[in-house]
Amino acid sequence: MFPDFFVDHNTIRQRISEIQPSSYASTRNHLQGTVTYLGPFITHGVIDTTAVAEALLERHTGRTAEKLLTELAWREYFHRVWQAYRDGIFADLRHPQENVISDQIPEAIGNAETGITTVDDCLSALMTHGYMHNHARMWLAAITCNVGRTHWYQPARWLYYHLLDGDIASNTLSWQWVCGSFSHRKYYANQDNLNRYAHKPQGGTFLDKAYDELPTMAVPEALLKRGTLTYVNQFPASTAKPVHATDAKVLLHSLWNLDPMWRHGDTGRRILWIEPSMHTEFALSPLRWRFIEHWAKQIAGLEIFVGEKEALFPQGTENINVISREYPSIEHWPTDSKGQRDPRRWCYPEPEGPIRSFSSYWKPIRKSSELFRNT
Repeated sequence: MFPDFFVDHNTIRQRISEIQPSSYASTRNHLQGTVTYLGPFITHGVIDTTAVAEALLERHTGRTAEKLLTELAWREYFHRVWQAYRDGIFADLRHPQENVISDQIPEAIGNAETGITTVDDCLSALMTHGYMHNHARMWLAAITCNVGRTHWYQPARWLYYHLLDGDIASNTLSWQWVCGSFSHRKYYANQDNLNRYAHKPQGGTFLDKAYDELPTMAVPEALLKRGTLTYVNQFPASTAKPVHATDAKVLLHSLWNLDPMWRHGDTGRRILWIEPSMHTEFALSPLRWRFIEHWAKQIAGLEIFVGEKEALFPQGTENINVISREYPSIEHWPTDSKGQRDPRRWCYPEPEGPIRSFSSYWKPIRKSSELFRNT
């Protein structure tokens, strides 16, 4: 079972200090293996990849922690791709997805009734607790897209809705990686693979085949029935009044910047701005909104405003000094008096030139990064 995500910052720091990178490297692909459970906190900016790396390297060498440091690089890689391609990541990015018969998610996925015990257990836990192991996410995407021949976009929206660590870039591009629209080949997993990593032996399922049979098999009957899903946003209550011309400075937090140390000590109004229109296409489950509200309450003086720009910034407030932290989905937000916003903290430097693949991104960083010096 996974830990409570509705905790406090001291608990997060304690969990980071207890990470065993060697165990993580050798067991992370097993559903009961060593994982960090830090994803929700990183996604929503409660902590960042740099803080995790720094804490790791206080106790371990870069070589010992390399697998985990590489996984942090994957997260940053997906965000660098998002920065480069913007809304282009929401369509087939490099290749058209092949052999698609539907763009609607199989009902068996939404109902946790695929007939594959491991997958159904993971789906049930997802919808109850907002968590799914990374390996299970790959199985889910492979079953939905490559076995069920579903276009990746709607299933990706559905998973994003439920995951407490649902990250737009990581989730979107991971689905595209599995289905082949952001990679050179599709990813498949058969029943033997699930049995090995879930430690729940099962036979006779539609995945109980040799790998070379999976790409050419007919869509299993269990995945044929499709449905249109409804997403409901249960936004927190607004506690903030609109910005006023007498406000000298406004510090705007996004859902992706719930960092209590951001601009710590700065004076001015501190507001978490939630734009309903931003979440029409990418909605968040009620559990995710409760998670966000929980962490917003950990930031001293933070008010919450739910509404569109014209409601938060009425006429006469155009010259207010507004400060926020960079994130691709808030590029339309007001900037400070110099037309700028604070940069995010990155664990790894911005790559030079176009990003062609993770390996081309990671190799030069791995070679030059200070994290691996003298280890």
